Amino acid sequence: MKWAEYLYVIALLGFLTQGPVLKIWEASGAIDSSIIGNTKFATYLLIQIPAIVMLFRRGIPRRMFFGPVGLVLAFCAWMSLSTIWSTFSSYTLVESFTLTVTCLAGLYIATSFTLLQQLTLFLVAMQPGLLVSWFAVRNNWSGAANFDENYWIGIYFNRNSFAPPAALGLLAAVALLWIFVVRRPRYWIPVVFVLLDAVLLDLALLLRSKSSTSLGAIGVFGFVWAFWTAMRWLNRRRRFTADQLAQLVYPGFLLAMIILTWLSFNFHRILSQVVKSNVDFSGRSVLWRFSRAGIEDRLLLGWGWMSAWHSPNFFKILGDYVLPAEFNTWSHSGVMDILLGGGIIGGALFVAAVIWSGTRQFSRVFTQTAGQWSFAATWFVIAASTQESFIVGNHFLWLLLVSALAGSRTEPRRV
Repeated sequence: MKWAEYLYVIALLGFLTQGPVLKIWEASGAIDSSIIGNTKFATYLLIQIPAIVMLFRRGIPRRMFFGPVGLVLAFCAWMSLSTIWSTFSSYTLVESFTLTVTCLAGLYIATSFTLLQQLTLFLVAMQPGLLVSWFAVRNNWSGAANFDENYWIGIYFNRNSFAPPAALGLLAAVALLWIFVVRRPRYWIPVVFVLLDAVLLDLALLLRSKSSTSLGAIGVFGFVWAFWTAMRWLNRRRRFTADQLAQLVYPGFLLAMIILTWLSFNFHRILSQVVKSNVDFSGRSVLWRFSRAGIEDRLLLGWGWMSAWHSPNFFKILGDYVLPAEFNTWSHSGVMDILLGGGIIGGALFVAAVIWSGTRQFSRVFTQTAGQWSFAATWFVIAASTQESFIVGNHFLWLLLVSALAGSRTEPRRV
């Protein structure tokens, strides 16, 4: 039964990359697009129901409610409550429901599997979609590649949707390599060679996507991993106490991450000043201009989760400034989505969950092999979400973020 559960989780994670689901219903959508949205919604829901059933059957430890998990659930509850004042209530109701469902699926992953098991499941689950994407490009499937700009899309319909599965597969493989090289269990050398193959494959596919968003997020992951590896090294040499860690090191780390987040939102503006030319990544500066105006307009409560970009009044905020029609869909930033949808209250709940989770990860960093994963995975998703709307229901990156904030089951052996 445990192996059946592993296979289920692999399917769950694979479907939540969204590419397989979209590809399955692509032909039907071309015939009748009026009902295909409900069909996709039902598909995502059905694949997540077993996870929620198993979560409630096993139960969530009470101690988890009095911590970051409780705040994450409060964040989802607040976004559900925003249906009351939403400018598009029916849309907010559906979107907040899916946000909560995927959050619970993430808690299922965190409470059911050890870190080693999670990393293995993440790695294996990403590979089928990536291999099918490689096959699609090699066999010239329609829309599998953009030959004008020479980048790959695969079965994901967008390079910024194709790159995250490759990035997660790459990062999970690297983390597993770290574990096996440090622990050196029996037959570790053949496993290392298999993991190196996975690293090379996923890295090659990631580079062929030419997605700067995922590459930048991987850079943040690497910075966070290196930082906490250094702290682990210093701690083992008694260079600082636990109190010093909480009072000095962690606040300094948070300040560095705040600066990196600010730079991600202003990178195009800074680069434009350096090269003396207007640099804009897919019109994000225009989108974020509307987003900032929308946040200021409804600062406390927000517009209702994910409803702003479907509200006519939202596009009147900047007066005569008109947004091109092709951009009237989303903000291209999960961070902006949180503030737009739930105001500063929703934003405060999310930030508090991230900060509190970090304080709970100290012991894992210093006692668990690859304990840096929770910190690094959290900020990987946040970094990617500054550029894309990844904090959303039915998406594997939101599930990854929740599972990273919640942690993992304690492993029998710690190193």
